[in-house]
Amino acid sequence: MRAAVAEFGGDGQPERSWGVLSAATGGVIDLGVSAHRDAVHVWLNAWGCRIRVPRAGEPRLLDDGLAGWWEVWRDSLPGPGVRLAGLTDDAVERVGDAFAALSATAAARSGRGVRTLGPTAASKLLFALRPNSLPPWDNLIAQRLHGGRDGAAYRAHLRLTRDWAARLLAEAGVSESELLDGLGRPGRSLAKVLDEYCYLVFTRGWTVPRTRATADDVRRVARSLPRTEEYVVRDEVRFRVGRLVYLNLSPDEETMGFAFPKEEREALIASAPHRFHAPSRSDMRFNWVCASLAELTVDELEELVVDAWRMCVPKSVARTLS
Repeated sequence: MRAAVAEFGGDGQPERSWGVLSAATGGVIDLGVSAHRDAVHVWLNAWGCRIRVPRAGEPRLLDDGLAGWWEVWRDSLPGPGVRLAGLTDDAVERVGDAFAALSATAAARSGRGVRTLGPTAASKLLFALRPNSLPPWDNLIAQRLHGGRDGAAYRAHLRLTRDWAARLLAEAGVSESELLDGLGRPGRSLAKVLDEYCYLVFTRGWTVPRTRATADDVRRVARSLPRTEEYVVRDEVRFRVGRLVYLNLSPDEETMGFAFPKEEREALIASAPHRFHAPSRSDMRFNWVCASLAELTVDELEELVVDAWRMCVPKSVARTLS
């Protein structure tokens, strides 16, 4: 998430248009007010929706449609103070129905007939109405995550992003505002920041840069190697082939020990002392060395783990691994 926030950066235009919308509505949008509906129309177009503004004397389809939708569905929306992680299942169901109705609301007349608001603009408008709890999406996000853009897909998106938000907060162990301050997004919401992440990954095809190896990488590689068994001794995860241990993780999962020829150990440590260090005194008699995971790339880790495994398996087994 931190990498996505840095990658997304500060484009500026959506934030400026949001400031204009907030100023026009006093920060609380009431679609029962004509001026608020006009401000929403301007904001949606700033966010790329391209909804035609009617000329003088033409029917104001979007204005009338939003007024009618608001009268029916406003009480189905979560309260302004509800956060994404706090959405209930009942709220998700109600909002899914409201989304479907909003998506089908008439927005403008064209040469082809009447254009409806559509699922992308509907999700953006729901975000504008409830920025703390309802994330927007675009076509690629909806299709790639949920295979559709109807009310069922929108509900699925709310449930998915709600679970992401809850997991982020649990992992961080802080409030949403504290988490967002730490990420460099003060005053925003997780609903918005998670949409930025989805935009990068599913719309632009961005991938999170992987430079730092983690304990999960250790497990992934070791578990893929033939004959490997995993077990725990005094909070230390170990991996072995038969009775030969070739890999372990420290209890804090910041250090990896691995099989390595002891006659080459000193040279390895000298080559990169910030990455490698000697094992405990009692383990110096073994073919063993330790590495700080934070200093290893994933490719380096994979090579070290596989080479350690090769030291413990018959050559015929080692040859099975390309």
